[in-house]
Amino acid sequence: MSKSTIFEAMRLLFYPLALIYAIISSLRNLFFKIGLLSERSFHLPIIGVGNLSTGGTGKSPHVLYLSALLNNEKQVAVLSRGYGRRSKGYREINVGDSVRVAGDEPLQYKTLMPHLLVAVCENRAEGIEQLLSHHHPSLILLDDSFQHRYVKPGLNLMITDFNSLFYNDHILPAGNLREIRSGAKRADAVIVSKTNALPNLVEFEKIDKHIRRYGVKNVFFSYMRYCEFMDSVNGVQMKLSELKHKKVMVVAGIAKPQPFIDFIQFHAGEVKTELYGDHHAFTAGDLNRLTKNFDMFTADQTEGAVIITTRKDFMRLNSPELAHLLKRLPVMILDIEICFHTFGQQAFDHYILNYVKKNSRIR
Repeated sequence: MSKSTIFEAMRLLFYPLALIYAIISSLRNLFFKIGLLSERSFHLPIIGVGNLSTGGTGKSPHVLYLSALLNNEKQVAVLSRGYGRRSKGYREINVGDSVRVAGDEPLQYKTLMPHLLVAVCENRAEGIEQLLSHHHPSLILLDDSFQHRYVKPGLNLMITDFNSLFYNDHILPAGNLREIRSGAKRADAVIVSKTNALPNLVEFEKIDKHIRRYGVKNVFFSYMRYCEFMDSVNGVQMKLSELKHKKVMVVAGIAKPQPFIDFIQFHAGEVKTELYGDHHAFTAGDLNRLTKNFDMFTADQTEGAVIITTRKDFMRLNSPELAHLLKRLPVMILDIEICFHTFGQQAFDHYILNYVKKNSRIR
């Protein structure tokens, strides 16, 4: 029996549970629509970034793209729930904070853009009130907010993976959707992420038409570009081309690691993978096993062998509790950046900047 056949059989098995989940999530959305549950609006530009699926769409790099695009505003704030953190309530993130109190994604934002105001709060409305009270930001980016209906963004951006488009997916647990596909109609714009760098315009047109059937008026297409240089903990850089004859261990605890692995395999001499669940909280035991496996893998080539991980994973690896173990390993961080295809980048940037301009408060 093929893997696809087994997958289909499992999906049918989970269908009754998916139906129950769909009813519950649909009732919740209905309650918001008729006013039994209320959405709050605020008098400043608020851009929500989220998705219908459980993860792996590339949301975090899109938040960073928007943060850089809007850098000329008086003050941009990013507000996140801080998934995986052990702290509670409102907290502003500082460079050097532990991932346990910040969450990996908020800490990643702050590390890459130290000037950026980053805060976490599981209650987004309370988080916005705290930001307005203490900092008076000119605009707020809400991270992973599509299902958080208690705050109504002025602009709702939904991201869907080109390789797993929401309209081909199914609701949990039969698929990866957090709510039924028609939830996409709440999006002001949909970004199709992780497309190929060389666009297939015919295919893009078909996807565009399909998404617009859900009432979405704006559809954009983005792709991810890996940076040419990798960074180490001590600031030493390595060029991708240097991996050609090296042994590389890939360490990843992200939702969909295969594109990352494929990219490294294309550039490296020999690759071994160490995979963990999304947002995995690394322990001393993990680092000890990782060190042992790395030593075995590189026994015949210790010179130049490296470990490559994502920035998001590094936030969880580089905790104070693990620093003494991590420094023994030659860890390199490979960053990615979001690009919009030439025909769409100007349109997307204008769309975002125009929204902000029209909705900025008079000071």
